[in-house]
Amino acid sequence: MTFPRLAPVPLRGSTALALMLACTPALAQQAQSPSSESGAVALDPITLLADRQGTSTREAPASISVIDGEEIDARGLDDMQELVRYTPGVEVNRQTTATDPFNSFGGFTIRGVGGNRVQMQVDGSRVPERITDGTRDYLDFAFTKQVEIAKGPASVLWGADALGGVVAIETIDPEDLLLGRDSGGMARTAYDSLNDGSSIAGAFARQFGRDWSVMVGLSQSQSHEAELSNARNDGGIYGCPRNIDFGATPCGELDPSDIAATHLLAKAVWSPDAEHRLELTYERLDRTTEVDYDNALGPVYSSFTGLPTGVINNNYDRELDMYRQRFALEHTWSPQSRWVDEVITTLAITPNGYDRTGEKWSTSALGEQLVTRDYLGYDEDFVELDIQATSRFSTGAANHVVTWGFDGDHTSTDYSRRDVVNNLTTGTTTETRAGGFNFANADTRRADLYVQDQILLMDGALEITPGLRYATYKIDPRPNADYQVVEGAEPRVREDEKLLKSLAALYRFGDGWQVWGHYGEGFKMPTAQQLYTSVPGTFFDLTPAPGLEPEEVQSIEFGVRRETAQGYFAVTAFNADYDNFIQSFYNPPGTSIYTYRNLSELQVWGLEFEGAYEINDRLRLTGAASWQKGDQRASAEAEKTPATLPPLSGTIALSWDTPHEGLTLDLVGVFASSVKYVESEDKYKPAGYGLIDAFAHWQVADNAILNLGIKNLFDKRYFEASAATYSTTASDAVARSNPIELQTGPGRVFTASLDLTF
Repeated sequence: MTFPRLAPVPLRGSTALALMLACTPALAQQAQSPSSESGAVALDPITLLADRQGTSTREAPASISVIDGEEIDARGLDDMQELVRYTPGVEVNRQTTATDPFNSFGGFTIRGVGGNRVQMQVDGSRVPERITDGTRDYLDFAFTKQVEIAKGPASVLWGADALGGVVAIETIDPEDLLLGRDSGGMARTAYDSLNDGSSIAGAFARQFGRDWSVMVGLSQSQSHEAELSNARNDGGIYGCPRNIDFGATPCGELDPSDIAATHLLAKAVWSPDAEHRLELTYERLDRTTEVDYDNALGPVYSSFTGLPTGVINNNYDRELDMYRQRFALEHTWSPQSRWVDEVITTLAITPNGYDRTGEKWSTSALGEQLVTRDYLGYDEDFVELDIQATSRFSTGAANHVVTWGFDGDHTSTDYSRRDVVNNLTTGTTTETRAGGFNFANADTRRADLYVQDQILLMDGALEITPGLRYATYKIDPRPNADYQVVEGAEPRVREDEKLLKSLAALYRFGDGWQVWGHYGEGFKMPTAQQLYTSVPGTFFDLTPAPGLEPEEVQSIEFGVRRETAQGYFAVTAFNADYDNFIQSFYNPPGTSIYTYRNLSELQVWGLEFEGAYEINDRLRLTGAASWQKGDQRASAEAEKTPATLPPLSGTIALSWDTPHEGLTLDLVGVFASSVKYVESEDKYKPAGYGLIDAFAHWQVADNAILNLGIKNLFDKRYFEASAATYSTTASDAVARSNPIELQTGPGRVFTASLDLTF
């Protein structure tokens, strides 16, 4: 949503481009001065991920991207995958598998490392991890102030699970609507042709006296499956074995879906004096997805023999009801004492989860009529406490900003699975429990202490920042009566601890030059599913792996930046070495067992570039690119094999403030090179592409902005056959729908939105 932060002024130019230009001190002075033509104000993007204090992204010894709420609205970035469309090196998978047929998203991948290894936050609270037969699509971008993406390990400040990076969403506060007034609000309506999606949202805030302010926001959205007008129908090297004559979904389409979501955000702020601020928050997101799982209709073939089993699926309806809640109390105390300048204490209770149901009508090999109803319930509930203190002082010529505190939470993880088969022919009912990817329920405790000292020397020209985190966790399994214990791999309590270290340095010199370096470590504990999965089967067994070691990473980055009056550029080189990387569904040779194991080594390295140039007062050029490679091996004796990473991706944008008052036009090009051969034909990765998007932003009135967009205006893709799921930043991926892969090129997409402030 569009939330002007200083005054209700016209939107001048693309927010993303203006923010990139405003990141430098020279350009910030230029951009933050009201334009003589429009009175626009562009703000320097501030990140909390770098130091927990708030600093400019161009002054942080780290690689961090900030996506402002205005850019989200203007570009129609309405889901996780679209959010990172213009962020090279960051991707999101669209899931279309039998275990998750709801076209949802499995999490962010940063520099080739993704899933649960990337920590996701909303206002500092964790977002649940993904399980094998689940989703991580818990995000909704209504009421978003900004999204920050930290590339690379961030565990010293943010704890376990920040192994590959952090994606943090910050929602709006009453101040963002009030803007110094007694009341204020906004309204928004939007449309996206990719999934025939429409949404409407509104928020209102009110100031009561000098001490109290409140706000409430409500949004609703409806959509359908993505329309894949450029999708292939031949199924690649596998052909298309779907039973089209039985009504199965063609291989170039996603199953028919109906999606409805409601998002509520309410906050109350009490500021009795200059030293105290108390904020109470309630947030709830509900999303229901109904899918006609038609790709499975018709005769069923064995995945082991390839022969028909005799079973025929006649109809299959599936539904996912997902929710995310947050109750939070945050107290900011600014005593300005000798030892502590500020203490921020946040207590949050965040229940999350989903219920997945299905109803399948089928005919057995004996001709019996069957109705199978399946149910899966998953809950991941957090109680979180974060205490962050800041101390500022000087020792000789050095100025210190020390950030220190406690970060802990208690997590309850509960999984249940039940399948009931009604035989209409014989009148019998059979119930099976603990199927799917069943694992023992568990309680997890994290309790960490952290400290980071930002030391400024040489009148601020040199900045050195060491950091430490003492990370601990304990996971205590709670197997229920359905859990099937495997002898020798019984669920047991796991406790681990780790001292994590980081060191950053930044040096400013010459005419706007900076060089910086950063060393960081990460720590990721095994999940309950990785440790305790136990599902005996007819053809194979899923067995526990209680002896898994935590994943660890050592990362080093170097960067150089240059700022001028017309623009800037930045180049970053990185290398990350992962130890004990956990591999899913490892099959020990000569067995029918599938389990988890630690890989000996994974290494990822690469380069990143970003820059901006103001051609003249009306024309601006920006760009960014990411190149990365990697290799891995399962043991110290094994040979290294390439990791499957997209080697090169990037974006370039041109923004023009037209002579027509309040009208800006943007062209944004996005590209990615194909991922090449890895080991065999089955591991060949596709999805090279080049796209051009076009946007118009029109200030139609003092309090109204109309955004129009055409995505994939120019569209060139380079597809090759693949057996593996792979996704890219531009929704042009190869998604695998068991067992058929889909080329999910959406073709031309139209977006439109109208933002009102009052």
